[in-house]
Amino acid sequence: MNLRIIAALLALLASGSVWAQQNPGQPGAIPLPAGPVTGTAPAAPPSSQQTGPVGAPSLKGPSPELRAAYDEAFKLSMQNPSDPPTLAKFAELAIQVGDIEGAISALERLLLIDGDQADVKLELGVLYYRLGSLEAARMYLESARASKQASAEVKERVDTFLKAMPKK
Repeated sequence: MNLRIIAALLALLASGSVWAQQNPGQPGAIPLPAGPVTGTAPAAPPSSQQTGPVGAPSLKGPSPELRAAYDEAFKLSMQNPSDPPTLAKFAELAIQVGDIEGAISALERLLLIDGDQADVKLELGVLYYRLGSLEAARMYLESARASKQASAEVKERVDTFLKAMPKK
C-alpha cells in the first residue's frame, strides 16, 4: 500500500474515526453501536464534546472554527480528488461536523485509489450503519473482515458491529 495512504489512514483512524469518537477514553475499545440514525434526532444523548456521536451533531452544531476547517478541507478535496491525505482529512472533518455522506464519499474515493484497505472498509461500514443503510454497512464490514490487510483489531470491531446488526 502506498505510504501516503497509510499515513492518511492512520491519522484518520487515530483522531476522527467513527469508532474513535464513540469511545475516546478507551483506545481500541468500541461500544455496541447506538443504532442507525433516523431523521435529525440524535442517536444518543449529546456528549460534552462539541459534536455528538457520528450522525448526531450536538444541539450547538460545529464551532465556527471547525466549520471553516471543514469548508477548507472540502475545497481542497475538490481540487485534489485523488490525494489520500486530503481525502482522509476531509473525511475526518466531515465526521466531526456530522456530514456522514461527505465522509462516505471521501472514503469511497480512497478505496478507488487502493481497494483493499480494511480500515477504510470498516469505517465505511460503521458510517453506513449510522445512516441506517444496513445492507451497505454489512457489505463493507464483511469485506473489511475478509481483507488480507485486516488486523485482529479490525476483525474484532467488524464482528462487534455485525453482531449488533439485525439479521437479514
